[in-house]
Amino acid sequence: PAGPHAAADARAELPVVAYVDSDPRHPPDAMPGGGVEGGGVCHSVFELEANIVSSVELLTPTTVRVYPADFEITTRLKITIYAPHGALDDLRAHEEGHRTIAEHYYRSAESAARNAAASVERRPFEADGIDRAAAERAVAELVLAALKEAFMQRTHARSAAANARYDAITKHGLDRVGAAGGLRRADGQGPPNSLC
Repeated sequence: PAGPHAAADARAELPVVAYVDSDPRHPPDAMPGGGVEGGGVCHSVFELEANIVSSVELLTPTTVRVYPADFEITTRLKITIYAPHGALDDLRAHEEGHRTIAEHYYRSAESAARNAAASVERRPFEADGIDRAAAERAVAELVLAALKEAFMQRTHARSAAANARYDAITKHGLDRVGAAGGLRRADGQGPPNSLC
């Protein structure tokens, strides 16, 4: 159905950062892999929560088609920095560099959420269920998944790619370029192979 553009109210909560110091011989169970052995890890989680109002078209008693129209979106960024007890300042600075990159991409969370809403607004989504209510729940999950995917492509995916390039430039913090040099390259202020 044609009509005016969707109303997309987006609110980005402030990032939440937690620090976990641990024994490198016994890292915490929640610590993700991917870092250098005995090193640190910065784990960033981008989140989106939404209330979505859609017009509903009943196709059969067990099939619905919806057209998302109004969005109320909240985004969050949760960062956990894991470092071994007594970690060197260079290691901590490197992990802070990862935090800075994640926060850089999260700064655009509200516009990314509104753009994600625009990418799914008034698009038809269909689902089946054992009855109309089940079909409506199933289609709501499809709409939310499409919204989240569009948001994550604009935030988390870009942050993850930049963080991978940052690790390549700094050799996971082992290169003397240091966190500051790696971040300058990330911002395009340094030599080629910028991150952002």
